[in-house]
Amino acid sequence: MQNIIGVDLGGTNIEAGLITSKGKIIKKYETKTEAKKGAKTVINNIISAIKHVQQGKISGIGIGSPGPLNYKTGTITNPVNLPFKNTPLRKIIQNKFKTNTFLDNDANCFALAEAVFGQGKKYENVIGITLGTGLGGGIVINKKIYHGRNNAAELGHITIKYDGPKSRCKNNGCIETHVAARGITRIYDKKSNPYSIQRLAFKGNKKAIETYNKMGYYLGIGLTNTVYALDPDIIVIGGKISNSWKFFSKTMNKTVKQRYFSKPPKIVKSNLKEAGILGAAALVLEDK
Repeated sequence: MQNIIGVDLGGTNIEAGLITSKGKIIKKYETKTEAKKGAKTVINNIISAIKHVQQGKISGIGIGSPGPLNYKTGTITNPVNLPFKNTPLRKIIQNKFKTNTFLDNDANCFALAEAVFGQGKKYENVIGITLGTGLGGGIVINKKIYHGRNNAAELGHITIKYDGPKSRCKNNGCIETHVAARGITRIYDKKSNPYSIQRLAFKGNKKAIETYNKMGYYLGIGLTNTVYALDPDIIVIGGKISNSWKFFSKTMNKTVKQRYFSKPPKIVKSNLKEAGILGAAALVLEDK
């Protein structure tokens, strides 16, 4: 099979890679997104990144992007950190490179990367969770992303405390307000940020360690809800906050075991270094 190009589109950086069907990255390129310069600049930067890794014939291009987006039409609707509004990005890239192009939510791409190349490759039903500014989720069944009508796996917006903290999604008390960046800083000190708290935890700071213990408890509740609904074979957790795994995973696992009525699935940390690029590329494989 011919090689594939995967593009991980972020608000700050764009990463592109030339990848084999087995998940080996042959060539990689990274550039600034330059979102403040407008949609045209960002699109040109995506095209430039693809050209930097393009080599020989390719079987397709996959793009992972922050949502909201419509994967069916390949349109990015109105993301927070990108200057797009109903932008038909898939069509633009497909017309430029004359090859099959696919677009999906970056959290879905993470889950697909884990299902095809990572911790979930031996399993049929895989859930991927990304912990960062927010909590992203993806559901993969038999190596295919489950989309529902369009927005399945928005797991960060599951309510775990109906009268809990206010959330930007208006679903107050959602899991994102307890375990993502804002949740961690809310537990510790609103003046801090989760990465400074993370550094303190690694230095042995008791308050920082207890913060991640509490975060693990809340995450365990959210994951238990997800397991009750979907009963996956494995849950894989990634994102920058997953680097604090040693501080929250014990409480997380304990909570899931206490709250789930049967044996829970494996819950593991991602070990993929380029999950964004690999997941985007896997969109092309998913279509085969």
